[in-house]
Amino acid sequence: MVAGLEAGRGGVCWINGEPGIGKSTLVDLLADRTTDRGCQVYRGASDALLEAFPLRVVADALGVSSRSADPGRAQVAALLRGERSGSEVLDPVLAASERLLDLVDRQCAIGPTVLALEDLHWADEPSLLLFSRLARATGQLPLLLVGTARPLPRRDTVDRLRELVIGRGGVLIALGPLSPGGVAELAGRIAGGAPGPRLRAVLERAGGNPLYVRELVDALVRDHVLTVNGGASEFDGDVPATPLSLSAAIADRLGFLSPSARAALRTAALLGVEFDVADLAVVTGRPVTQVGEVLTEAVESGVLGQSGRRLRFRHELLHRSLVEQMPAALLDALHNEIARELAAAGSPLGVVARHLLLVPERVEDWALSWLAAVPETVLYALPQVWGELLDRAVTAVAPSDPRYQPLATRSAQVLFWLGRDEQASRIAGRVARDTGDAPLAARMRVLLIRSAGRLRRIDEAVNVALCSPGDEGLPLLWRARLGAWSAVALFDAGQVEQAAATALEALDAALESGDELAMGSARHAASICCGPADRPGHMKAALEVLSVGDPEAMDLKMLVMANAVTQFEDLGWIEEAAAMSAEALRLADRIGTVRIARIQGTAAGLCYRTGRWDEALAHLSALDPGLAAADRVDQVHALGVVIALRRGEVESADAHIRAVGVTSPSAPGFYPFAEPLAMRAEFDGDLERAAALMAMRLEGPRIDGHRDDLPYAVRLALETGDRALAAVATERAEAEAVELGSRGRVLAHAFCRALMHGDTAGLLAVADDYRRCGWVPYSGSAFEEAAVSLAAAGETVQARAALTEAARVYAELGAARDLRRADARLRPHGVRRGSRSTHRRAAHGWEALTPGEQRIARLVAQGQSNPDIAKELFLSRRTVQAHVSSILAKLQVRSRIGVALEASRAPAAG
Repeated sequence: MVAGLEAGRGGVCWINGEPGIGKSTLVDLLADRTTDRGCQVYRGASDALLEAFPLRVVADALGVSSRSADPGRAQVAALLRGERSGSEVLDPVLAASERLLDLVDRQCAIGPTVLALEDLHWADEPSLLLFSRLARATGQLPLLLVGTARPLPRRDTVDRLRELVIGRGGVLIALGPLSPGGVAELAGRIAGGAPGPRLRAVLERAGGNPLYVRELVDALVRDHVLTVNGGASEFDGDVPATPLSLSAAIADRLGFLSPSARAALRTAALLGVEFDVADLAVVTGRPVTQVGEVLTEAVESGVLGQSGRRLRFRHELLHRSLVEQMPAALLDALHNEIARELAAAGSPLGVVARHLLLVPERVEDWALSWLAAVPETVLYALPQVWGELLDRAVTAVAPSDPRYQPLATRSAQVLFWLGRDEQASRIAGRVARDTGDAPLAARMRVLLIRSAGRLRRIDEAVNVALCSPGDEGLPLLWRARLGAWSAVALFDAGQVEQAAATALEALDAALESGDELAMGSARHAASICCGPADRPGHMKAALEVLSVGDPEAMDLKMLVMANAVTQFEDLGWIEEAAAMSAEALRLADRIGTVRIARIQGTAAGLCYRTGRWDEALAHLSALDPGLAAADRVDQVHALGVVIALRRGEVESADAHIRAVGVTSPSAPGFYPFAEPLAMRAEFDGDLERAAALMAMRLEGPRIDGHRDDLPYAVRLALETGDRALAAVATERAEAEAVELGSRGRVLAHAFCRALMHGDTAGLLAVADDYRRCGWVPYSGSAFEEAAVSLAAAGETVQARAALTEAARVYAELGAARDLRRADARLRPHGVRRGSRSTHRRAAHGWEALTPGEQRIARLVAQGQSNPDIAKELFLSRRTVQAHVSSILAKLQVRSRIGVALEASRAPAAG
């Protein structure tokens, strides 16, 4: 792997094994070897006490600190502390993740890089997700990514990560016990002589564990029961007196320290495997110099080691041994005391919270006051931590206590961010009911409406929306915000007229208030609830007023942008839709948002419908499965199925189907996946099943962005002789065209009607309209249907011309399956394409790259990192990364060096 790294090829390695088996030693060796060869090495380790604190292991490995001279690192540190001043950030954790990925990317542009993350069995979920994303990037970066973990305790996320490493061709190293010969050799090196028979017998207790061997031999040396003579070492003592276990051997080592050193270490152990000496001085009440003198003994004895500006226990088992010596009740009291001392000293809020989190039974009165005063902006950075602490606080404090309301409000908001809508609703409802603060009650009602909407409890959302005690006395901005979300709830409930009226009332109040979020919320509601002709205007107005800076405004802006991409494209405003999509992707990267999957989904859909299938697949490959996002993931996989089947790549299609798990009409999420499943049945020649699946699809709701499924349903119905189904699909297309009036819906209806009536002229007109609008794949389908209709009427010459047009589209898309189907349908009529009628796209080499990919490849050849390329081309880093993966595959090279070589051979850019 080191040799590959030197050649510019990345890789990923997973080292598995029990405590003390040698995982860290192997990483030490790797670090030494790669450092000697000029590679950059970054290394960090997880800690059981930090599992609830996101991205700590990666941040520590990369030297992220508020004291860093690198502004990028300092900015990440600020994000993870919850500091938002001057930053355009929605989700600090996701934003920090993107910046850490940028940092790794830029380091790899400087030179080959090793990133080793140890003890991942304790890592937080965002760190594990980041490891997963980095693992996917090793195919295009000179990055050697190493993870270490124990087999126990089992965690599903860690198990999936290990399987990802294996699935991507990574190296799995499972470390087992040393052989008896290996044990003897290691013991001999430590003791200074080859072990004799009695020492070998004692060493059997170690079970081949190298750490136990070392601790056992060191204990025998300290006890003066080991003699070395003539190059041989032998045990010269009482066997029962030797440590019976690894923990006993470690306790023996700690027993040789002075009482003051042991006392300092016990307190230090409560601060974590790695700790700051200044924090230890605070909690012990001693000067830093005095604490440092005491800890020198522990460093010299091998208990502690240096880790940058901090100290670290040489092995986690040393740390655990000290903690386990203390009773649970004492541990709780000590952590509470440490939290109070650190809070009084003004330590970072996250550091204080870490210790409060370890006291599960109670929340002290001082901690209630401290939590009630925590700035709300800080909660975004550690929502899980603050959610747990606030939940305990709300339970512990009486509703009559003046601290109850701020604690409960914060708790409801954090629970809503975490998606725990049941709990959020319960607390928000109580606050809304009991508070005398009308704006606060309105804020909680907005949260109630949105939580109920996410839970699909539409009636509950409507009840909250219609409950209006004291609404007339609300400040205008809160009347507008509450009215806007009430309108959305009414629209979801089918009360369209009332929804539109409520949205416009909210807009009037918002405009009068001048509040940006109120105006944005009201415009968003109007874009949903008002007529189709007014929706684009409301969307544009919402985007103009929603500033980047306020978290709620940024989240709403992401939602509006995603909706606008689909809406603009449906109107035929392809350039505006593409510009909006690119801007949304860039903004999502910068601010960090769980809506990224939705943004990528709309981008992929736009690329599919405008014939940029490679770009659609790039968006699909950039999608992070670990970001439980959102509502567009299945639809993106549906696009993957459709593209794969139309290109004849059935294995790829099946992989997407398995990823979603929707294989039948009874599965949740069937409706968006009906067309892909029908196409899969058609691929197998089962037209009857394909038509039946589309018939079931027509029983479901309209899905934004789906237009091609209706003409497809008509074609299947006609091919299977089911004119009733064709009529239903055509009627559905007409209803959508009348309701929405968009260019896309009108053309879809025209296509269905022309198919239904065998209107050849109508099919040719639709094909030309699709081509003019930029909906390339649809134009190919319409030309194919026109060719079939013309051939059936005996118009052979015209049929051949239409078939040629369809074939050109299919060839450009790489839609080999469509091309074969069109030829097969026309062959019985004696209509064939000429051998030169289409130009097949190259599958590999420079000519296989799209113009956009060629431009990116040339920038890669110049040594630019993915973030630099993204900045130059006004793209998101995710999109660039996906394109680079596609470029590597098409050029059949394994590194960016290979891309540079191919670019040097390519014709000069026009």
